[in-house]
Amino acid sequence: MTVTTAHHRQPRAGWPTEGLSYGGDYNPEQWSEDVWREDVDLMRAARINFATVGVFSWARLQPEPGRWDFDWLDRVLDLLHDGAIRVDLATT
Repeated sequence: MTVTTAHHRQPRAGWPTEGLSYGGDYNPEQWSEDVWREDVDLMRAARINFATVGVFSWARLQPEPGRWDFDWLDRVLDLLHDGAIRVDLATT
């Protein structure tokens, strides 16, 4: 089967997966950091290759006016990258 819609594009060179993206929202900011590695392992076991991250993270990204914390997000993104899981960063 060949898809020929305007939205169909070939994966970018270097992306860890090709074909259909399979996944959903991932909200690591709602969990203890000590389970994140296991989360990624379980995603890989389920063949998840795409996750939306940051949907509900604004309060953790900006804990108070003028102060930003991206360190935890960097660690999450590194774990997902190491697990070959692409990310849709959905902070607003």
